[in-house]
Amino acid sequence: MARKRSYEVVSAEDMIRRISSWIVDIILVVILAFFLTWAFGTRVTMEGNSMMPLMDSGDKMLINRTKGSLVPLKRFDLAAYTQEGEDSVYLKLILGLPGETVQIRDGKVLINDQPLADERISFSIPNAGIAEDPVILGEDEYFVIGRSPDASRDSRFSDIGNIRKSEILGTVWLRYSPFSRFGSVSEHAEKESS
Repeated sequence: MARKRSYEVVSAEDMIRRISSWIVDIILVVILAFFLTWAFGTRVTMEGNSMMPLMDSGDKMLINRTKGSLVPLKRFDLAAYTQEGEDSVYLKLILGLPGETVQIRDGKVLINDQPLADERISFSIPNAGIAEDPVILGEDEYFVIGRSPDASRDSRFSDIGNIRKSEILGTVWLRYSPFSRFGSVSEHAEKESS
């Protein structure tokens, strides 16, 4: 005995509703993909030795662009920034926040005349540069330094100086190359692995 097939009759109104729903879904997926790529897909390559042992020259990282634009930057964030008139992207550790006074005395960092006591800044900074005298940060300025201060050109030097918020692209959140060091980039992770 042959089975009788049943067909659903779709009205023109239902068809328009389904197509509209698909179009809205596609638009939402495209917007989400664009946002995720913009927010977490910017790639940079570490150049030089200023962030050793945390990052080696040639390491490839992804940047979180929501930090600085949608989420406030914090002390010890690893900032990726550019400077006016340059194409290079620099990676440095944020030490001083807007409105603070930064000074380097006897190799130690002082924030608002108080020693910065934190295991993430346990290294000595022999060259204070312009931070030998107190450096007052403006309301949109940050004081940045390399993890390996002897090999770093950073806010201690007058030709670099304080970094404006508008120059900061975001913060480093993931190292994807070399694959042997794949993962989050943080001072704590580096201390555990060394």
